Amino acid sequence: MSNDTGFVYHFGGHAPSRTVRPGEEFDVFTEDCFSGKLTSEDGQPREVAPFPKVNPLTGPVEIEGVKAGDVIAVRILSMIPARDWGVATVSPNFGLLSGTRLEPNLQPEQEERVWIWRFAEDRRSLSAKTKSGPALNTDYRPFFGTIGVAPAHGETRLCVVPGDFGGNLDVPDLGPGATLYLRANVDGAHLYVGDGHYAQGDGEMAGTAIEGAFNARLRVDRVETDAAFEWPRIETETQTGVVGVGRPLDSALKVAATGLVKWISATTGLDALDAYQLVSQTATIRIGNVVNPDYTVLVSISKRTLAEGSVSV
Repeated sequence: MSNDTGFVYHFGGHAPSRTVRPGEEFDVFTEDCFSGKLTSEDGQPREVAPFPKVNPLTGPVEIEGVKAGDVIAVRILSMIPARDWGVATVSPNFGLLSGTRLEPNLQPEQEERVWIWRFAEDRRSLSAKTKSGPALNTDYRPFFGTIGVAPAHGETRLCVVPGDFGGNLDVPDLGPGATLYLRANVDGAHLYVGDGHYAQGDGEMAGTAIEGAFNARLRVDRVETDAAFEWPRIETETQTGVVGVGRPLDSALKVAATGLVKWISATTGLDALDAYQLVSQTATIRIGNVVNPDYTVLVSISKRTLAEGSVSV
């Protein structure tokens, strides 16, 4: 079991916990969103991790020599589970299929329930007991739900919030081998990371993924970029895309799609309408989260679709 020592719960407003050089590999430990305190099916999520003490963040990590306005590439090199179990929950008045303060209804509140997901011996899949009888099973698909930098203009933002600074994106593409591009808003960037997931479906509909602790290795580089850079970008071995944040969902989608069209136009020489046509016919849309204060959408395109097989950020 862990505790809150050494973790923070919002982006911005903290002195750096450590400093690393661009290109230097470094290790981080990240707690699960309940700080390791929710360990059994009869646990009480809102008692052990009352809002806003959820999603503890490791950091901030200062990137030496990075200036406000620079773009950094956060490369996820490895993610090793720190425990042989993860935890998922359903809570009253939270989640896509529940009434909330912003979208109320007159239905009874759903009950609170906890699932403990345990690794198979080969650590390639997980399973959980149910009240109904049959076990639940899913593949192990690790990623970080939350990676971000200090926001602009001296703001501080809760750790559950996504934005142009990154934050609680919950996009499953952010696993080992992926790179997240962010614009630094302060000197040193001040990088935060946490909210590790052992698996999650698109949207995180019930409100949590299979939440787990990790020992991870990262590397941060300072990179050149195009003038169209405004929102987080994600690159994997096969895809490259832009994350949009907003509410309602179509606003997040428009932000992401516009960002991808502008990026492709700036880096390929296609004019805006040709780039729009390419995105319209070939892009993939992935919903990261539909339960955060704002929603997140990744619009991406296959690198094979682009000239020369890839596009530089």
